[in-house]
Amino acid sequence: MIELNWTLLVQMINFLILMVVLDKILYKPILKILDERDERISGGQEKTKDLQERGDVMFKEYNAKLHDAKVDALSVQCAARKEAQTDSNAIIDEARKQAEDIVAEMRVQMAQEIERAKQEIEPELKELAATIAQQVLGRKVA
Repeated sequence: MIELNWTLLVQMINFLILMVVLDKILYKPILKILDERDERISGGQEKTKDLQERGDVMFKEYNAKLHDAKVDALSVQCAARKEAQTDSNAIIDEARKQAEDIVAEMRVQMAQEIERAKQEIEPELKELAATIAQQVLGRKVA
């Protein structure tokens, strides 16, 4: 059976002293360290969350700028292509006009050459016709 005597009181006092000493030396510093650790972890998590959000925002901005740059590049390319097409059409039209001018000039020159050749051949033609008639008929034609 359990006896209740003065040793029980001494043990209770020892236990209370031990609790006070352990509280000051061990429990409070450990709890303080654990609280600081929890604060650092939660602070780190918040910082990580903020950095993640900033990273997402920056990524979205980058994608938007990249899209805008692609659109600008395509519009510049399209404008350059349109300008090149216009220039090539102008060059082709100019070449056609020059070719038509050259053909017209050559026709005029050919017409002049034909007319000049007719005028040169005309006097000889009468003589040649008379000679041919003379040979065919066998007599002199007047």
